[in-house]
Amino acid sequence: MNKIRLYRYFSVLVLLLSLVFIYPTFQSNSLPDWWNYFFPSKKINLGLDLRGGIFVVLGLDKESSGSVIADKEAGKIKANLLSENILLRDILVNQDNKVIVSFYDEDSLKTSKEILEKSNQYVLNITESSIEVSLNEEFLIKTQQKLLKQVQNILSNRVDQFGVIESSIQLSGSERIIVQIPGINETDRERILNIISKTAMLEFKPVVEESSSSSLLLQKFKDRENKFSFYEGSDGNFIATIKSSKFKGESIQDAAVSYDEFNRPYVSFSLNKVGSQVFSKLTSENIGKKIAIILDGTVKSAPVVQSQIFGSGSISGNFSFEEANDLAIILKSGSLPIPVSILQEKTIGPSLGSDSIKNGKNSMILASVLIFFFMLFYYRKLGIVCDIALVFNLITIFGLLSLFGVTLTFPGIAGLVLTLGMAVDGNIIIYERIKEELKKGKDSMSSIELGFDRSVSTILDANFTTLIAAICMFFLGDGPIKGFAVTLSIGIFSTIFSNIVVARVVTKYLVRGPIAFRGQDEN
Repeated sequence: MNKIRLYRYFSVLVLLLSLVFIYPTFQSNSLPDWWNYFFPSKKINLGLDLRGGIFVVLGLDKESSGSVIADKEAGKIKANLLSENILLRDILVNQDNKVIVSFYDEDSLKTSKEILEKSNQYVLNITESSIEVSLNEEFLIKTQQKLLKQVQNILSNRVDQFGVIESSIQLSGSERIIVQIPGINETDRERILNIISKTAMLEFKPVVEESSSSSLLLQKFKDRENKFSFYEGSDGNFIATIKSSKFKGESIQDAAVSYDEFNRPYVSFSLNKVGSQVFSKLTSENIGKKIAIILDGTVKSAPVVQSQIFGSGSISGNFSFEEANDLAIILKSGSLPIPVSILQEKTIGPSLGSDSIKNGKNSMILASVLIFFFMLFYYRKLGIVCDIALVFNLITIFGLLSLFGVTLTFPGIAGLVLTLGMAVDGNIIIYERIKEELKKGKDSMSSIELGFDRSVSTILDANFTTLIAAICMFFLGDGPIKGFAVTLSIGIFSTIFSNIVVARVVTKYLVRGPIAFRGQDEN
């Protein structure tokens, strides 16, 4: 089998596969049942700037995240020291996010010092009866990045459970998360913003004291503020609870909306094995007492425990169905390990997206028509070859975009338009090489062979240098820049194939006689 025949079969195969890959993009709602068994069903998705939706930038709250990290580290330090049978007087986190560990005797202090000094993430300050533990900056930054990655995963689960598809939730630097959700209307906008911004820190704390005045509570516990927390109750009174919560929302396995006897919605939840054990112990120790159910620092209710509760519970309040359903989604996906806040939010209407699609389509059509006519005018028969290869190139590009389920953005359309020009550049290089061979007196078919053979290295060099730039844009850029880089990269591979393989096959079968160019006779 000669090389041209192999190229021809390979070109036909690539064309057929491209058409198969493109089909779900245009017929996604009418795919036959057997399609997924034989072919991929991914399609080209429209990005936020083409479809409309919401764009949100979430930022890390450094102050509150430092407090959260210090609290978690205090728990680790306590567990570590107790495992060594060291007797502690107290352990708490002060306002500067430093862990203060106090002891009854000097021996316990010295032993603890030796244990804590083994960790390079701690900076110790020793006093007569306590150790002040500060967390170094490098440890804080690494922990924040790790927790931010967890936030990204939890937000992805929340948005998926809301029923949104084709969303994009990405890390941006070490302190931000970018959320892009296409196709969201104004009605769902507020609900989505609530779902992605709510920390959902659910805590169950025994109530120590109740009062109609917050000042009376603060006065009574002013010497022990580090051991108690103070809240405004759901019924207008004020309560004091223990500061730390042994049972938190991460133990929730499932949550759903239920209705009471008056058809009012509330959120019921079930617990995992560890959570069931902790919750049953907590409720058994507080029978006849109140336990405050606290969500993000707000007391939702403080019911009296009637009996020991094992694997389930409920959260009631003045919920609408949407509020109860959103809370169930948040609880089921888990609470955020650190608080985040909305730094930027914008809503893009579908009309703007339609305008972008229209402008992008017009630019591609205009660019294609101008290129087609220029190549026909200047290269005559070889111009027809170039135009056929260009159509093949476009089909292949869209086939690859569909195969990988690429999200197409307006900068991505710009990348496609740029690819058309780059594809023609390769053909021009080949044709100029052919002209050089013709001027040396060689016949048409020999000139074509030599023109293609001697152009391959130049075409590969030019395209791979562009590919390097596209790869750099993808890994160093963000959002629209990545979309541009993806379409450009796919276009580069398709262009190389159409220039070197497809154009060669078509040229061999279309151009049999003498070759003419603009400015020379066709004889």
